[in-house]
Amino acid sequence: MKGYVEHINIKVSQPEKTIHFLLTALPEWTIRGEGKIDDGSGKPRHWYHIGDQDSYVAIGSGGKGQVPDWQGNASGIKHVGIVVERIDDTVKKLMNAGYEIDHWSGEHPYRRSVYFIDDNNLEIEFIEYFTDDRALRNDYSQ
Repeated sequence: MKGYVEHINIKVSQPEKTIHFLLTALPEWTIRGEGKIDDGSGKPRHWYHIGDQDSYVAIGSGGKGQVPDWQGNASGIKHVGIVVERIDDTVKKLMNAGYEIDHWSGEHPYRRSVYFIDDNNLEIEFIEYFTDDRALRNDYSQ
């Protein structure tokens, strides 16, 4: 079996805000699981799995403050990249819900991407590919 990323686990101060953002952008995703766990801190933490049957974003409560700014030098998640079928549809859904584009990626003949910052300061990149050819998708010389 070929390796792939099944999920990423993120802790944020307000999980509901990141969940709202993801479900607005990707209405075909669902909260596929949730519960509480004792992470050893003595305080139960709420967790959610947001996605589909193949992959998901695990979101946990309890983060203090906000994630580091994506332009800074602190260790942490820079951004999460999610492939979408039609990027313009995703942008429209998010902008209609009040989210603003942070920035677009550079020009590339075989892909287009846009970055948003959610209400937990988490940067999410949405990518649309224009070809199934992996070599062309992953060409960085353009």
